[in-house]
Amino acid sequence: SGRLITDWSQVRSLPGPPYFGDDGFHMKLFASLTLCCTGILILYFVTMPRVHAHGDMKQIYKGNTANFEISVKSIPHKPMVGQAHFSIEPKNASTGEPVTQALITLIVRLEDEAFQSRAVNSPSSPTMYDANLTFYEEGPWEAEVKIETIPGQENSVYFIVDVSGESVVSGTGAGYFFIFVFGVLVLGVGTLTFRYRNKGTRSA
Repeated sequence: SGRLITDWSQVRSLPGPPYFGDDGFHMKLFASLTLCCTGILILYFVTMPRVHAHGDMKQIYKGNTANFEISVKSIPHKPMVGQAHFSIEPKNASTGEPVTQALITLIVRLEDEAFQSRAVNSPSSPTMYDANLTFYEEGPWEAEVKIETIPGQENSVYFIVDVSGESVVSGTGAGYFFIFVFGVLVLGVGTLTFRYRNKGTRSA
């Protein structure tokens, strides 16, 4: 003991996990890639309705109450069974000024079924109130836009939304995007597993 080792060939390796070189870097890279893909996926689904909504919409209704002029636009242009996005733009009936502070509810009814969604605006689009609804059946749905700017004083307009049969394109883009992200994650896990398994076999 206490001697300086000069012949390293005589030193035996201690038992323990094999050294994988720079695989720590690969693990960090894969973790970063996973977080990025997850973040992009979440951002896509959160922002998708608003991005699509204000880009290419078609007006499906315009009418008046005693106090408001209300315009309703939708995507898709012809609502189908599945999800639909609506943008509601209220204006003061007397002055024509946009209404930026209101409680707006969109209600749809078909026979004994009824669904509703609160329409909300945002700082970036204060004059447009967005709502999402899912239609589960085709047919003429009665829609009601209920607006309230003073508590207890509601105004409503009614119109018909003709919903066509089952959509074959609903969610296609989102589905492809999810498959792509899932494929990247599976490929990354498979690659790292293969590398570790090979190195562990060689070390043994």
